[in-house]
Amino acid sequence: MVAALPQRHTFAKEVFDQARAKDPQVTLASAELMVALVYVVVVFIGLGVAALALLIVHQFARGKLWARTMLTIVGAWLVVIGVGALFAFGAVNGAASLVAGGAAIVQAVLAGGAIYLSHRPEAAAYFQVSRR
Repeated sequence: MVAALPQRHTFAKEVFDQARAKDPQVTLASAELMVALVYVVVVFIGLGVAALALLIVHQFARGKLWARTMLTIVGAWLVVIGVGALFAFGAVNGAASLVAGGAAIVQAVLAGGAIYLSHRPEAAAYFQVSRR
């Protein structure tokens, strides 16, 4: 969102051009309002996902086995995305996509390490004790 924020006027102009073809009464101000509302909705969805992730991590720390399963699934998905980003560096077309690709690779490495550590025998014993 931070990388897309300076481009909101460009997005609004594209929305305006597309909407103008269908409805000639659309104004640029209404297109800018639509883009701003989409930004707000995306931020709230991101905050909701972050809150859900924190809840799952908290339950993981308490030793809940279902939380370990959820984090394993999400971590495996991050590893898959990171491997894809590793091979997609040829499609880099700006600083924002370079940073996003690097962040995806770092997330994949950290998620893979977390999956490995959460399934070691010591961790398995921790989750078995908290099931009682």
